Amino acid sequence: MKKLVALALALIVILSALAGCAASEEEDEVEEVDPGAYIRMYLTDPIYNFDPALAYNNEASLRIVSLLFDNLFVLNEDGKPEKSLVKKCDIDKDEYTVTLTLRSDTYWSDGSPISANDVFFTWERLLDSTKSFEAASLLYDVKNARAAKEGNVSIEDVGLQLLNETQLEINLNEGTNIDEFLVKLTSYALAPLRSDIVRRTVKEIDWAKSPTNIVTSGPFRLRSLSYDPADANITLERNAYYYRDFMNDKPDVSVTPYRIIIDYTKTGEQILSAYENGEIFYVGDLPLDIRSKYTLEGWEDIAEINDALSTHTYVMNQDAVIRYYDAAEFATLSSFATDLTAGVDGEKIFAKRNVRKALSLAIDREAIANAVVFAQAANGIVPYGVFNADSKNKQFAEERTNGIATTADLSAAKELLAKANIDPAKFMFSISVPAYDDVHMKIAEMVAAAWGENGLGFHVAITPIETIDNKDAAVSTGAAVLGVKDDIFAENYAAKKFEVAPIDYTALSPSAFSVLAPFAKGYSGNASIEPHGESFSVATHITGYDSDRFNSTINSAFYRKYDLDARAEILHEAEGILLEDMPVIPIVFNKTITMKSKDLSKVDFSYYGYAIFTKTKLKDYEKYVPVEE
Repeated sequence: MKKLVALALALIVILSALAGCAASEEEDEVEEVDPGAYIRMYLTDPIYNFDPALAYNNEASLRIVSLLFDNLFVLNEDGKPEKSLVKKCDIDKDEYTVTLTLRSDTYWSDGSPISANDVFFTWERLLDSTKSFEAASLLYDVKNARAAKEGNVSIEDVGLQLLNETQLEINLNEGTNIDEFLVKLTSYALAPLRSDIVRRTVKEIDWAKSPTNIVTSGPFRLRSLSYDPADANITLERNAYYYRDFMNDKPDVSVTPYRIIIDYTKTGEQILSAYENGEIFYVGDLPLDIRSKYTLEGWEDIAEINDALSTHTYVMNQDAVIRYYDAAEFATLSSFATDLTAGVDGEKIFAKRNVRKALSLAIDREAIANAVVFAQAANGIVPYGVFNADSKNKQFAEERTNGIATTADLSAAKELLAKANIDPAKFMFSISVPAYDDVHMKIAEMVAAAWGENGLGFHVAITPIETIDNKDAAVSTGAAVLGVKDDIFAENYAAKKFEVAPIDYTALSPSAFSVLAPFAKGYSGNASIEPHGESFSVATHITGYDSDRFNSTINSAFYRKYDLDARAEILHEAEGILLEDMPVIPIVFNKTITMKSKDLSKVDFSYYGYAIFTKTKLKDYEKYVPVEE
């Protein structure tokens, strides 16, 4: 009996040990399920469209677009192009041919392979003569690309040839600087897109507005999106197919964080408090309500400030007819935001150079830069960070000798209006502003004051443009996609439905040519006009600006392929022409702010200033088990 009891006790001990092992194994299994860190941050303002080709009029958009889309080449912190989606780049300098072979170990976020056809479709989309994309001129080194954009040849005549699923042959114009062409390919405006996804919605512009539609090639996908004021956020989630070798039985995850959660419900004070308390771990922007807490120099003591390769710019529609008013009519208007369409009795005042120059002279750029803090008064159009030639070691803005004054000269401005025979008291016009951007609104208030009754004497309205709920249906289901917003400011701007509008004019590439060329006829990227169904008319810049002198100067710069120092001189001359003609008014050079928690490591940056979170680690993060929805 004692032996039986001893045996029973031994069995109990063994079973208990086995049960403990099983429990331990179950705990280990839970640990293995943990996907990675959820990193909470305030990266940028709300974004309403994630199309890479449309991101360059709002520099904040690119901070998220660059996380969602990979590119053929990327520009590293030293300003040099590195292969990304491209595995191999074969160059025939005698034939001016570049053959790109794509990687086979990275995929779209739905698991589909990234193909050469995706590149082919994206570039053809930009070169379509019926569509407006400013980035089209980045491809003008390709044979017949410019002629196709102008509607003079078929898109099939462009020097792009699909060799197979992973290879694209690019035939360039003779004399092209191939090294510089590869730098242009680092622009996110050229990032590959999927034709079936872009064409999924009734309006092509809608494809990149909703997690339901969009697929991405970058390290993150758009998991969820909410514009509800009570729970406004963007959640990015690891693209499980990003740089994964699925030929291996156990491919390693290449993206370290599992989710990036961007909360838009907090004020500036709340963002700073959450950052200081370890509730958010990265700040890539700050609302205006907290910026004025310090000067720019004061913020540099607690944050990192860098150039954004972006110029906040006022665009004037030279085709807008600005209506005449008399004093009695102004007295009866309840709001200057009424009746802002082209009047039957008016004048195209923005078509007059002296008017545009007067508007520019009236602005105190130094005061505006101080008010918005993360900015520098703009004395030109090309922002800091753009190369003077082919290296970051010498910047175009630093070599500028023909810049404009950054303080106001109201007397000189009024003299120019008198020369133009313009009595500002007779005119009223509107500055259209995205209502969701507090910095743009602040600048508009200061500009309107400079141009208004106590400044130049115009009657100036500020018209905040709100976003609206999207009502368009998906092609596949016929049902409207809920929770999607339309950025009416951006859509009105693209359709030229404005009198004056502010944009962040962001460099498409580190070349000054990419900044200046769109002001030239034939380089604007705007849709060519077919007035009689037979011949196309080459499109001008969206302002309507068309200067033979400037067009000729840009053409000279385009064909100066290898003597980049000589071309830089031509481009400085071109910028000087723009500053004389003032088709747009540069206000401030934008700057970015970044604040990184000590618990966050391995945050990298591209030359363009976009944060790279692919390998970012968060110390002692709270572990979650993802729930499938």
